[in-house]
Amino acid sequence: MDTAHAMGARPDNANVATRVLVVEDDGFTRMLLRGQLEQLGYEVVADTGAAAEALDAAISLRPDVALLDLDLGRGPTGIDVAYGLRRQLPTIGLVMLTSYADTRLIGEQRGLPPGGLALVKRTLEDAAILDAALRMAVDPSTRLELASLLPVSQATLLSDGQAEILRLVAHGFSNAEIARRRHLSESAVVKAVGRLVDQLGLTTQSGDNQRVLLTQAYFALTGTTSGRRD
Repeated sequence: MDTAHAMGARPDNANVATRVLVVEDDGFTRMLLRGQLEQLGYEVVADTGAAAEALDAAISLRPDVALLDLDLGRGPTGIDVAYGLRRQLPTIGLVMLTSYADTRLIGEQRGLPPGGLALVKRTLEDAAILDAALRMAVDPSTRLELASLLPVSQATLLSDGQAEILRLVAHGFSNAEIARRRHLSESAVVKAVGRLVDQLGLTTQSGDNQRVLLTQAYFALTGTTSGRRD
């Protein structure tokens, strides 16, 4: 992470979210996040990789905002922890770190609590984006600033149905399985796959397998490795 980049971008009056709880199960990443936040002028009240410790810290330290990794290893996910934090502190800001360019690509998982934000991990190279996300999580009026800093992802151009079909294709589901899950005909799925290739701007040549191209695009968008999910 480039903690020095855009260091001067934080407005002098941006003090709506100064106390941060960091929840990240990787110790090295947690250390980098703490350093980045402190250089931006935030107070990191606690950092932990355990859900129970995060909830205890929230009760005793009452942070303004929590920065959570989506994947916390075995046990509760970052989203589970986010809901627990919101129950304890109804006004806490929530920023979820994820490798997914669009959280709809995660699949059948409940979304973030109202007002929570998802931030793609690779955008943390720009400290101004992290800063803007933390402030927006507490003060939604700053949303335009964050929107102006974020790169546009191809995934955001997809409808909810297209995002789900892309995920299912990438995880090895056949057209018949997708049709059954989406309550569509197989011919409709075939057409949807073709439209996805076009909409994502995937270059096809004679003999290219559309499903392979979509799978490659999915894993590029999610920063994950292949593997079927139900």
